[in-house]
Amino acid sequence: MGDGAKARRVYEDAVEYLCRNVDAVRELIGPALWDAHFAVVRDAEPATTEWRDSVRALHDAVEAAGIPGGLGLRPTMGVGNWPGVPMPQWPGAPTPQSTGWVCPTRRCARVDLRDGALPDTPTCALADRPMRLVDG
Repeated sequence: MGDGAKARRVYEDAVEYLCRNVDAVRELIGPALWDAHFAVVRDAEPATTEWRDSVRALHDAVEAAGIPGGLGLRPTMGVGNWPGVPMPQWPGAPTPQSTGWVCPTRRCARVDLRDGALPDTPTCALADRPMRLVDG
């Protein structure tokens, strides 16, 4: 994964966190910052400067409101987790599942893995649309 792909993944992960906690974040940072930046995150083309700047603004607002690490744009690094270096696959590690739902707008890295048959398709909290099924 190149540096650009790594950076995009960090922003997608931040938007995933936002997606999973949309109501709490909205309440935490207040309507002025929320209204100014959420619409851009929801509607702008992902990975554009405008989109990244709005994700960063929401991250900064969450961090300023007292959530350490904000939306998670500052990646933490540890052994085997340096930028651009893939995580090793350890013997006996579980096989990744490849069936589940992903963001319908491709704005975040959220994946809801399908464990058996679920009665309803999850809805994207950002776009208010059904998530897209990926069947591996």
